[in-house]
Amino acid sequence: MELIILGFSCFTGILGTYIKMSNDLTKIKSRVYYLERQEGEVKNLLKELCEGMQDIKLLLAENKIK
Repeated sequence: MELIILGFSCFTGILGTYIKMSNDLTKIKSRVYYLERQEGEVKNLLKELCEGMQDIKLLLAENKIK
């Protein structure tokens, strides 16, 4: 009888660990997805910033020529 209780206890421990690890993995995947999306937005903002700086450089160069 004790073996059955011990086996059941071991099984529930393993099952609990599996469920916790599965939940943690899901949280990590969602965080990675969010960070990757944020990275894309930052890259787009930096690209727009560089384009704006090039426009400013061109305007300054045109003003010096005139």
